[in-house]
Amino acid sequence: MRFTIVTPVLNGERFINETILSVVGQAGDFTIRYHVQDAGSTDSTLKLLAAWQHRLANDFPLNCAGIEFSFASAPDRGLYDGVNRGFAACGDADAMAWINADDRYEAGAFATVAQIFKGHPDIDWVMGRPTTINEGGEMLDISPLTAFPRECIAAGIFDGRFARPFIQQEGTFWRPELWKKTGGLDANFRFAGDFDLWRRFAARSDLVVVNAILGCFRFRSGQLSSDMTRYREEIDSSLSPREKETRSRASTRYAKAGFSYRILRRHYDGPWICERWPMCALPFLGARAFWAEHWRISFLGPFN
Repeated sequence: MRFTIVTPVLNGERFINETILSVVGQAGDFTIRYHVQDAGSTDSTLKLLAAWQHRLANDFPLNCAGIEFSFASAPDRGLYDGVNRGFAACGDADAMAWINADDRYEAGAFATVAQIFKGHPDIDWVMGRPTTINEGGEMLDISPLTAFPRECIAAGIFDGRFARPFIQQEGTFWRPELWKKTGGLDANFRFAGDFDLWRRFAARSDLVVVNAILGCFRFRSGQLSSDMTRYREEIDSSLSPREKETRSRASTRYAKAGFSYRILRRHYDGPWICERWPMCALPFLGARAFWAEHWRISFLGPFN
């Protein structure tokens, strides 16, 4: 199996080493095509990338079947243009994802996705449990399994206002066919390009949530995603009046647990089991009911 991973970066010297290590340190029976697309960094980012290129071509101990690493530097139109350029430089793959230059994958993420994609050909994209870290890399929060119904993603309710949490880009992987059919990222977006991409993915296929941590989003000062006002303004301006009406209806129905969704879970070293569950209203009834439902999900599975 071949993974294609892209990292867009601009002046990312502070965290880029940790991000790269989280990719090239993955262990399993797969190869990794990894490209870093720099937007014209003026700090030491390019020196660090050159050092990684040398290291990976010589004495870096590989834990997978092979790594092909490259980087390029050129001005771009923004984050999403950089991601598109990165994937265009990588060629064919069996699984795709991008990780920003301050976030990280967790150990075992690629092996988990590889096993899922091999064992479940009907699954086109997956996401791990949303997980956040701080600037020092410490875990801040691991979300419980959350319902992400396809209809609700397509309607655009997961923007932090109508429903939480966000679909976590750092822990999301997809098959190349889905990327090709939807046309990739819209580089006209500056803040919400992933939100737009997920809507188009959901128009074609279910997002299946994996009961595992695949990637971590880092909270840090000065990050682009901290400007939530402009993020939501961009989302709202991208939706037609009819789409906004659909979003409102979907949000109301989501709050009433009116959808079903799919999850993947396993028991110890058993196979990954994919299940479709009806939404349960318990998470909307308060903290005690929420954790009762979380306990049921984690240990018992759906009610018969």
